[in-house]
Amino acid sequence: MHVAAYLVPANLLGADEIIILAIKPSNWFVLLASLPVAASGAVVAAVAFVVNLHHAPTPLRMIAYACAAAALLRMVAACWQWLGRTYVLTNLRIVCVRGLIGPAVTDVPLTRVRHVDLLAPLPERIVGVGTIACRTGGDDPPAVVWHAVGNPDEIHRIVHDAVGRAHRRNDMPGD
Repeated sequence: MHVAAYLVPANLLGADEIIILAIKPSNWFVLLASLPVAASGAVVAAVAFVVNLHHAPTPLRMIAYACAAAALLRMVAACWQWLGRTYVLTNLRIVCVRGLIGPAVTDVPLTRVRHVDLLAPLPERIVGVGTIACRTGGDDPPAVVWHAVGNPDEIHRIVHDAVGRAHRRNDMPGD
């Protein structure tokens, strides 16, 4: 079981809540979040290099430095995002905590979750991670999203099972 209670902010849980799962995104999160900026920088640097081959006056070195700096800054920002991100599943709700200073909490009661989707865009599939998206209705956007989780099949099963238990508990007579 993936319970790391020390990851959970002290004031996050209610009196009757029990942590089922508390995880951080995979370390691949940093690279995946930075990929669009790094790829764009590589394309710009490659274009500048090709233009420079045709003897056009381009400041190739400055362009390469700017692209590298942009990619590095995005990776630093992604590291901060990773540090401030925690995914928590309790017996009552699914939660995403984002941010180091004044964290933002997105949560939804498990009894309101109608669909638990496992998404794996190509970059995530390549590195063996996935995204868990919980929706409260058929065409609704996801209420809670856990990006770049390791062992996505296992995490999906754990979340799906917790949602099922919550629905069965909610349907019991006398509640």
